[in-house]
Amino acid sequence: MVGMRRFSKKKLFALDELALVLAFFAALIVRYTKMFPMWPQFYDGLYVSLLVFVVLVQAIIFMGYDARRASIMIQDTAQNVFTVIKGRFLLFIAIILYLYIIQQGTNSSRFVIAAIVGFDGIFSFVFRMLLKRHYIRKFGTNPDIALELRAPFPDENGVKELLSGGKYTRALVFAEDADTKDTNRICEILENEGMHPYVALNSLGYSVKSGIVSDINGHASIPVAVRSQHCDLFGIHYAVARTEEAVLHVIRHIKELSGEYICFSNVHTSVMARESHDYRRVLNGSAYTFPDGNPIAQFQQKMGYDLAERVAGPDFMEHMFKNTADGQLSHFFYGASQETLDALKESLNQNYPGLVIKGMYSPPFRALTPEEDKADVEMLNAADADIIWIGLGAPKQEKWMQAHKGQVKGVMMGVGAGFDFHAGTIKRAPKWIQNIGFEWLYRLFQDPGRLVKRYVVTNAKYMFYMFLEKFR
Repeated sequence: MVGMRRFSKKKLFALDELALVLAFFAALIVRYTKMFPMWPQFYDGLYVSLLVFVVLVQAIIFMGYDARRASIMIQDTAQNVFTVIKGRFLLFIAIILYLYIIQQGTNSSRFVIAAIVGFDGIFSFVFRMLLKRHYIRKFGTNPDIALELRAPFPDENGVKELLSGGKYTRALVFAEDADTKDTNRICEILENEGMHPYVALNSLGYSVKSGIVSDINGHASIPVAVRSQHCDLFGIHYAVARTEEAVLHVIRHIKELSGEYICFSNVHTSVMARESHDYRRVLNGSAYTFPDGNPIAQFQQKMGYDLAERVAGPDFMEHMFKNTADGQLSHFFYGASQETLDALKESLNQNYPGLVIKGMYSPPFRALTPEEDKADVEMLNAADADIIWIGLGAPKQEKWMQAHKGQVKGVMMGVGAGFDFHAGTIKRAPKWIQNIGFEWLYRLFQDPGRLVKRYVVTNAKYMFYMFLEKFR
């Protein structure tokens, strides 16, 4: 990750305060070009006290909000803009309350107040981008020293001895002369030692279409596996990963995952699991439950998992389709309507030629009889697909997968509306809206009648439960 380990939030804090002071004087200069010779007479020192107040408030906002966000090195441009906007909105509210309390609202210039916040946002964003650019130029895309390991790999004691000096912060594994079993073993040892292993792409024979390539010791490399740690929220054991490494991990462990299931849990399903022990047990019974929601991924980042990100079901599907379009794995789609499946098949054949589809089936929209359920299991096993995509909607699909764990060949993945997104029957939010965490609002405008209660009520519950979580 670019500059992560050497990035100092103290410098960011100093630049934010500098941006605020510059914004303050810029607003006054624009509003009162000739005011400085008679500054002491202006509003009995109102702006002087306001300057002291906003500097203190900015410090509180930074420590309570900005410092808890993902590093600016991780955030893309849209996310950095949105972080700045949120912080400046809080500052604006604080200024209004301050002027109201000291009863100076009518004596202050509305233009100045608005200009302070506006200029501060612009200056702060510019300074953040310059700081990010500085770190990239100074440290490159590889600020850490990586331990390089080639076959034959050392045993556990050998790895501990190599890491004993504390010199290395990451590990780079070359897999060209090792089989999958040995590569997985060394990666597991490294994870147990607190390292996040990467694999050199030129030794892996794996085509990465997007996302997570890092320059480590001059080699294009990618994280090799989902991290061994999990991050708990509301009692749900969330896996920690980024989308591409999660896909790579599943591809590399496809045989071991056969008969298991994978969940993608968003804010809505996390609230359901918070309120239902049985559903929480279903999510925790999965091989992995990924955070399909920005608020959950942001919680992971606040807990210290800097490389964590949202692993959305539709994104996971897209990466998996791209990386298995060579036919190395086969797919079966179980769920949705027949119309959606027909559109999905046409879309997949057009966008991912070479993708092996073993079958598609739309089950009845009702509870199945034992005979029908048995027939469906036999149909799925006869298809012998590596991946069974389940699109029954939450919580039905998770409960279905848990009930059929160990009975169905292949790894089951509950992706809900992912069928509709890839079929084109539902339009997905633009990427920048996804990145700032408002995909739910985009979907709400598409289908307000069905989703307004789900999103408004669920999001309110989520914020309330998170508030309670802070006191635990």
